[in-house]
Amino acid sequence: MPTESLSDTAYTELRSRITKLEILPGSSFTEAQIALELGLSKTPVREALTRLRQEGFVSVEPGAGYRAAEVTIKDTRELFALRVLLEGEAAALAASQAVRMADLRQLEELCASTYAPADTGSVDRFLEANTQFHLMVGRASGSARLAQLLEVMLVQMERLFRIGLLLSSRADEIVHEHRELLEAIMAGDTEMARKVAVAQVRASQRMVIDALVSSDDITTRPIALPRLEASGHG
Repeated sequence: MPTESLSDTAYTELRSRITKLEILPGSSFTEAQIALELGLSKTPVREALTRLRQEGFVSVEPGAGYRAAEVTIKDTRELFALRVLLEGEAAALAASQAVRMADLRQLEELCASTYAPADTGSVDRFLEANTQFHLMVGRASGSARLAQLLEVMLVQMERLFRIGLLLSSRADEIVHEHRELLEAIMAGDTEMARKVAVAQVRASQRMVIDALVSSDDITTRPIALPRLEASGHG
């Protein structure tokens, strides 16, 4: 099997483990460790890790290997701000295109996806369907570059949604948002499609931020204050 194919295999597997929280945010690991677990040589694993680092899934730990990207409020807000711009435009463009009926049927099927909070497999399937729905909207925009940017970002956000959905329950709300967005696209209403997409992203942001803020890791962590310069007063 060509090295490129092995690299793709390593990339897909590692990205999945990070996204599904099998490798927890902030966890450290080495190239050799991953190669052993996947039964691959170091070369395809190194290539996969380089790609994952470029996409923001991992960071390099000098002298210690790699670390899965941590989840922070700052990074979460930045990702959602970017998604507002990209997905709002993608939805508007999709509404302006003559979307194929086959694609619309697929979107309708994905709209019907839901999950049981206590069933991990159900959550996985729901989140994968959610990602696929938004990827299809991106592809329906007619812009291959926009769809490519959305794909990387949506997979990154799948990890955030997994954290949020495991700590809260809003499946019905997400399904409703999907239906509303699909109706706007089917109607060819570009402004409504953009409006619904942006509102949906902002609602998702509130859910994820609320979940992160409710985490004991954040609520029990001391607030770091900047050092204050001496005022010269006694």
